Amino acid sequence: MLSQRQRLLITATLVAAPLLWWGLITPEENAPLTGDTPVEQVDFFIRNAEITRWQDDGTVAQLLTTPLMQHYPEQAAMRLETPVTRVPGKAGGHYLLSADQGTLPDSRQQILLAGNVQLHDNPAAGQPSLMTTDQLTLYPPRDYAHTDHPVRMQRGSDTTSAVGMDLFFDQQRIDLLSDVKGEYHVQ
Repeated sequence: MLSQRQRLLITATLVAAPLLWWGLITPEENAPLTGDTPVEQVDFFIRNAEITRWQDDGTVAQLLTTPLMQHYPEQAAMRLETPVTRVPGKAGGHYLLSADQGTLPDSRQQILLAGNVQLHDNPAAGQPSLMTTDQLTLYPPRDYAHTDHPVRMQRGSDTTSAVGMDLFFDQQRIDLLSDVKGEYHVQ
């Protein structure tokens, strides 16, 4: 028979081996977070935000709505969740611009839109059109938008595609930059 001391030594060996293995081979994902991985901090947020930019004559120049706006001070920017921007057009129509997400720098000189960007042109007279792209930068003070990404425009059954676009809201003008292709149907 084994003595008390031998049984204690065998038990300690059997328990120590798995404990040592578990402690030495633990994956890093279970390790506590250290100061090496910075966590972005939000200093304020706004739910159901509505931002209006006015023209000098007091009329609405632009209306931006978003269900959630979060400000990140280290980035000096606000992140927008599914932003929608309404820009009044000439002669009573309007443009409606939407995206999955957006970024509004503190300078407020531009809005970066990304993910399923759609621009609906809803003129007072004539046929509406839809423009889609992956990314678009909107410059509110200049009534201007730009992208270097592929663009697709559709008006009725007519389609136009291009790579890159400049859009001048105040002039109601679109400049397509390269690889322009169109398909038009005579009615």
